[in-house]
Amino acid sequence: MRFAAAVLSVAVLGSACSSAGSGGGSSTGPGDELWRTTAMQDAVTGEEVRIADLEGKVVAIEAMAIWCTTCRTQQLEAQAALEQVGSPDVVYISLDVDPNERPADLAEYARREGFEWRFVVAPQEVSRSLARTFGDQILSPPATPLVVLAPDGRVVEQHIGIKSAGDLAALFEEHLP
Repeated sequence: MRFAAAVLSVAVLGSACSSAGSGGGSSTGPGDELWRTTAMQDAVTGEEVRIADLEGKVVAIEAMAIWCTTCRTQQLEAQAALEQVGSPDVVYISLDVDPNERPADLAEYARREGFEWRFVVAPQEVSRSLARTFGDQILSPPATPLVVLAPDGRVVEQHIGIKSAGDLAALFEEHLP
């Protein structure tokens, strides 16, 4: 009987762990909306950024760090995709999840690389909320994690790995209002 209870416990725990980071839908638990609702600051412009305020637009959130070479590769692909789509209804956010990086350094990075979208340093509570919602891998910049929201706020894509400009453009266009 103990063996059956142990197997059942492992099965339930395994199921809970495997669904925690799936990110396939917009259902999140209480407190996991902080990544959407927390006011953050664009490191380049100083403007307030709140993901929840971007409803009505396709929003791509790329977790990154300045030191991350695969992040820069993904950003070059994003730059090409944004130029291809050319819509103000697509918002790309490079969200720096390295707790040691400062907004001034992030702004300098964006300017130096010629990237013209929003660059934001994630406050610790936003990073924690992202991890609760999408799993810990969202906080690993070299994995090039990307989350895309439809105009209604639903998570329509959670991707790990570099996504090509063509694939990004197709994804953005598919969900444009």
